[in-house]
Amino acid sequence: MSDRNVLIVDDDQLLVELVSSTLAPDDYRVQSAASAAEGEAALSGGFQGVILLDLRLPDRPGMDLLERIVAGYDHVRVIIMTGHATVEAVAEATRRGAYDFLSKDEGMTTRLPVSVHNAFKDLEMSSRVSDLERAVHGQDPFAQVIARSPQMTDLFATLSHVLDSRVTVMLLGESGSGKELLARTIHESGERASRPFVAINCAGIPEHLLESELFGHERGAFTGAISSKKGKFELADKGTIFLDEIGEMPLHLQAKILRVLESRSVEHVGGEKPIQVDVRIISATHRDLRTMVEEGRFREDLYYRLAVFPVMIPRLSDRVGDVPILADHFMRRIAREEGKKVLGFTTAAMEVLENHDYPGNVRELQNIISRAVVLASGSQLTLRELPRPLVDAARLQGAAIREVSPEPGDAADLLSAVFESVFQTPEHLIRAEEVEDALIRRGMKLVNGNVTRLSRLLGLSRATLYRRISQMGGKRTLID
Repeated sequence: MSDRNVLIVDDDQLLVELVSSTLAPDDYRVQSAASAAEGEAALSGGFQGVILLDLRLPDRPGMDLLERIVAGYDHVRVIIMTGHATVEAVAEATRRGAYDFLSKDEGMTTRLPVSVHNAFKDLEMSSRVSDLERAVHGQDPFAQVIARSPQMTDLFATLSHVLDSRVTVMLLGESGSGKELLARTIHESGERASRPFVAINCAGIPEHLLESELFGHERGAFTGAISSKKGKFELADKGTIFLDEIGEMPLHLQAKILRVLESRSVEHVGGEKPIQVDVRIISATHRDLRTMVEEGRFREDLYYRLAVFPVMIPRLSDRVGDVPILADHFMRRIAREEGKKVLGFTTAAMEVLENHDYPGNVRELQNIISRAVVLASGSQLTLRELPRPLVDAARLQGAAIREVSPEPGDAADLLSAVFESVFQTPEHLIRAEEVEDALIRRGMKLVNGNVTRLSRLLGLSRATLYRRISQMGGKRTLID
């Protein structure tokens, strides 16, 4: 089990004791290894959890051990700890699959518990998705639908009653909510599973071709019909036909669908002989068919024949807890397809994803994750890989998403967003020196007056920084 297990791979015994005491209040089970060989021995012994890895080990570089861990162990997250942090080292560790990177400085004990906690959350999410994917081969007929929200659990319980039934099912819900996946699952979990599942989007085929696609045609029935062709109903014989966007079907074809339901037969366009078919119909729409019936745009008799068992699919934004596991599922699948070593999400990135309303539902989330994985340069998806409007909208909500904060390398983007909102006309602009003064003032509080550290962080010489601090009233004025 990965629960609460922490392995410190570092030959500095004092640091090991410091880290152990820092994590003690959170009841982690901490063990240590003084070399890469001892670390590998712990992994071979079945260790699962979070590894705190030093880059400078006595027997070999920590970066080599990192690469071996990422390549061979799924149930582990690695946090790099080093006293020699450089931009190059951070980039290389991230590229090789490190979950996080901590510098061994006076602020490490503050950041360490947060980093370890987030790493365990990431492990837990991956484990939950793995369990769901394994369950596809188990007994749960809806296991292939990645969802565990109460709303979807209730939906699965409702649909379980019609798996082996012949009744028509109508799936209602917004575009992108997964209606075809549910229709296919109903088919594959029922007595017709070994027979064809045929799907047709009634909105995606021109009206003059839709009749032929549904019912087939005879040779010479119309210009271009150079041979006879079976329609979707014949192809789905003994199986299931899924009529997606049934609300877009023209009225004259609605009458023919009703005839199929009543006579269990179809006639080719240009044909005269009825052809018997045994087909279960599952339909879907995002339209309000009751209103369409009242307006004369959808046949009332067909509506009641198709909607014997109507089911409403909830919007993704109403499915409590499904965004994280869906995002992780898409991330893992797309990373495999793209050959990327992407292992998870930063806390800030996941909070933005959970905050979004998803007007495009599950399909929109999948597109967002696909784009993010393609853009990813490290082992985690960060704010930088998410669409800018999502991040900006989350930031505008302020207190509601306090966890959304700039990540390493993201501060410039955040500053740019702030400037766009504050400086909206040329008259609003202030002198560059005033911006620098504000940065120094904030920096002095963050480093508790450590001028040497602040000069390094800001890229200013100590002499320049001391001069500016003096001009601003002195060190004590800035940190009090």
